[in-house]
Amino acid sequence: MRPKAAPSQKRQTKATEAEPSGDLGIETERPLDAEDVALSLLDAKIRAEEARADLSSIESHAGLSVRLPHAVILRLSAEAANRNITPSELINLALMQYLPLQKAGPRR
Repeated sequence: MRPKAAPSQKRQTKATEAEPSGDLGIETERPLDAEDVALSLLDAKIRAEEARADLSSIESHAGLSVRLPHAVILRLSAEAANRNITPSELINLALMQYLPLQKAGPRR
C-alpha cells in the first residue's frame, strides 16, 4: 500500500480562499473588536464637540482674563477633563449657576 501524496499547493490555496458572494449588496455580520469600539467612541466625541461648537457660535462671546492661584487652576483642569469639557466651559457653567439671572428693567 502506497502512502497518499500530499495535496498540491493549488488545492490548498483554493481551500483557504473565501467564496465570492453572489449578491454584493448583502453585508455579513461580524463581531466588534476593540478598534471598532474605539473608532465609534472617537466619532461620538467628535460629533459632540461639533455640536457644542455649533451651539457656542450662536451666542456672542467676549474675552476675559482672570488670575487664579495655581492650585485652583489644577483643580479646574482636572474637573474639566473629568467632565470632558474645556476649562472655559466649566467656568461658564459655574458662573451661570452662581450668578442669578437679572430681569430686564431699571437698576436702583
